[in-house]
Amino acid sequence: MSNPTYTLKQAFAQPAALTMFFFGFTSGLPFLLVSGTLSAWLKESGVSLEMIGLISYATLTYSFKFLWSPLVDQLRLPLLGKLGQRKSWLLAAQLLLCASLVAMSLISPHALMLFVAFTFLAAFAGATQDIVVDAYRIEIAPQEVQGALAATYTLGYRFALLASGALALILADHIAWGLIYQSMAALVVILMVVTYLAKEPTRSEKKFDSFAAMMQDGVIGPFKDFFVRYSGLVGVALLLFMGLFKISDQMLGVMAMPFYLDSGFTKTQIGAVSKLFGVWVGIAGAFIGGACVVRYGIERSLFVGMIVGGLSNLLFILL
Repeated sequence: MSNPTYTLKQAFAQPAALTMFFFGFTSGLPFLLVSGTLSAWLKESGVSLEMIGLISYATLTYSFKFLWSPLVDQLRLPLLGKLGQRKSWLLAAQLLLCASLVAMSLISPHALMLFVAFTFLAAFAGATQDIVVDAYRIEIAPQEVQGALAATYTLGYRFALLASGALALILADHIAWGLIYQSMAALVVILMVVTYLAKEPTRSEKKFDSFAAMMQDGVIGPFKDFFVRYSGLVGVALLLFMGLFKISDQMLGVMAMPFYLDSGFTKTQIGAVSKLFGVWVGIAGAFIGGACVVRYGIERSLFVGMIVGGLSNLLFILL
């Protein structure tokens, strides 16, 4: 086995490592703004819990982003396309995200249909950012430094969760929600400057004769390959497992914010404990989970993690 080309210091000193920190930030910023943080705004605006639950389905765009990922990978955008495939799509997604956040800040949540439309646009832009950033990370640097890029990406993502979660909630005790969303849009503008200045990665392009061929390569083909390896009920069971194993967190998570507010907690308290403290607990959990996989194997660790994760939702009874 050959030795790594880069030392740890050299890997983190790559310009791409700093770029991925900012790209991690841009990927992480919109998620809470269309889920947890948004549910606090909607609750304070008097929107019913039923509607809050329905609006939370905007986050499903993150689960179904594979449907338009071939377009992001292959379709050249007009005007912006000269910047490169990755930079042009990321800038377009950031522009859509910025415009959607500003629109949400100017529209009352009581104009529900229009507000929901821009919420879904913001979520779509966030999911599209994820597609581009994942591809950019793989293409911008050699395999030997991918660990460093993943680390700086994750750090940026976590900082974005602090900004759109803890900071936004704390500020909401002092200023209007509209101003908070406009401030988040201003952060996106800064990130657009970073994207414009970033280096476009070199990539080998696949040429397709039609949209159907593109979908065959990017979506249908991988599904066929999956069911070749895991045929019949085994494949279906695996897909259901991957889609549903965190269903308890997803269903209860969006209602946690209204529940905290109804329980008498201030937004500052929620931001400090649930978001600020919770982010670091999540980071610690990732390290503990990794250690358990090394020590006990992935199957046993995953089984125990599923049970503990599901039971953890029962702690809401104590509030």
